[in-house]
Amino acid sequence: MKKRIFSLNLAVCLTASLLAVTAGAAGTAPYSDVTDSEMAADVECLRLLGVLDGYADGSFRPNATLTRAQFCKMAVYAMNGESELGLYRTVTVFPDVKPSHWASSYINMAARKGIISGYPDGSFHPERTVTIGQAVTILLRLLEYKDENVGGVWPDSYMAVGASIGLTDGIAGSGNAPLTRGQAAKLFLNLLRA
Repeated sequence: MKKRIFSLNLAVCLTASLLAVTAGAAGTAPYSDVTDSEMAADVECLRLLGVLDGYADGSFRPNATLTRAQFCKMAVYAMNGESELGLYRTVTVFPDVKPSHWASSYINMAARKGIISGYPDGSFHPERTVTIGQAVTILLRLLEYKDENVGGVWPDSYMAVGASIGLTDGIAGSGNAPLTRGQAAKLFLNLLRA
């Protein structure tokens, strides 16, 4: 089932990439601050899938960092889970993510599906910046990699597995570095290809 969803998403992304390249050749950019044609194609693909979007002012802000809550929302959309969100609206998995938090249903769903985990003290810290290692870990879990199978020292072990399957292609930085919106776009596109 997941392979079918990813195949469909990849087909949509390839179409979007062609549209973005065509638009770039015509001199129009989908976002005022995205001039790189490859990034424009990545971003357009994810916009069409509902995973990532730009801002009302026409910018994308590729160098802005993402929070853990924002990345959870993106992961839920990438796994096509938005239809189940209502089931997780009143659940409290983490004490620092109350049902009134804007991303509670995304965070709770991702936790219950086993793609995210909190800190050792049981908290999630939704407003902290997500790191590249955390993002790679979440996406590998979407691909059904299990912690016990990855082994090693976190985040290095997850980064190594991500590199071996092409998930981190084009991503510069260590596993502890903050994840930017541009890097997230590349990661999600790599996820569809992995």
